[in-house]
Amino acid sequence: MRLIEAILQSKYKSVSIVGLAKNAGKTVTLNYLIEEAEKSGIRIGITSTGRDGESTDLVTQTQKPSILVTEGMIVATAKNTLLLSDARTEILETTGINTPMGEVIIVKVRQRGNIQIAGPVSALDMKKISKKLNHYGAQIVFIDGAIDRKAVSSPVITDACIIATGAVLSRDMKKVLEKTAHSVECLTLKKADNEPIYIANKHNKTCIIQNTGEVSIPDIETSITGGKKISELINENTTHIFIKGALTTSLLKDIEGNKYLRGIKIIIEDGTKIFADINVWNEMRRKGLRVEVLEPVNVVAVTLNPISPTGYFFDSVEFKAEMEKYLHGVKIIDVVAGGDLDG
Repeated sequence: MRLIEAILQSKYKSVSIVGLAKNAGKTVTLNYLIEEAEKSGIRIGITSTGRDGESTDLVTQTQKPSILVTEGMIVATAKNTLLLSDARTEILETTGINTPMGEVIIVKVRQRGNIQIAGPVSALDMKKISKKLNHYGAQIVFIDGAIDRKAVSSPVITDACIIATGAVLSRDMKKVLEKTAHSVECLTLKKADNEPIYIANKHNKTCIIQNTGEVSIPDIETSITGGKKISELINENTTHIFIKGALTTSLLKDIEGNKYLRGIKIIIEDGTKIFADINVWNEMRRKGLRVEVLEPVNVVAVTLNPISPTGYFFDSVEFKAEMEKYLHGVKIIDVVAGGDLDG
């Protein structure tokens, strides 16, 4: 079964494509999915959390693949990007959502061609746009994201995500494998039990849950700077700590020395809220840190780009084989070579 068909079968209405770095292969992945959707007769919609589809990366000044859209696709993009596209489109709706490139407009592709996309930045606006694309006939909406805007892959916004990774992350393949595995681990953390989820949702702020039924709420503005106060409230009766917002490196370091931490579960909203250094994260996990989520992220696939725009590359067969060793149970697809999922 091909990836596009597996996504449809899973009944995902919206899927984000998150790149772990610039030039990790997000656009190649998106073009791959567009091609597969056309072959399978599946109508899709696309938009982006930033600007994409331009021929030259505006930051690195390297060549980028354009986005080739096909007849019947539904696209949400900023007004000014349509002037830079050669695909013929029909305007379906003006949304009133503004971006630096103009108002976001929903169009239907009437004649295939290249297009640039620049969608809304805020998560709330993205959710609205995604639903509108579904309304206009898109069976699946693909949202081109970025690692610095990974909130788009939150289950609050989209149903699932695809992670795009590649040689651009490092010349050392092992580092690429480790960084990718870390990202997948964070996004797919286990869902917490019903009782602590109920308590976390009820208070909707950082809190410490005790086995006595008591709930302590630290006097902090944000969890980012409140690690020490959180640690002070952890004792022998603590079973769970709910962190509202980001789980950061500084917070982990602040609670690292607490002697009761090993038997406690930290709960966060979802894996997109983790902003911890990979080395600190791994060290804390080795010490027994357990982290669970209110909602896990569905990672439907990891796509590989073995080529770096700076001139080096990995052997694609070896790269895929090694990634499969690191990511058990996750579909791995080399979109550059045109490979698809098995089974």
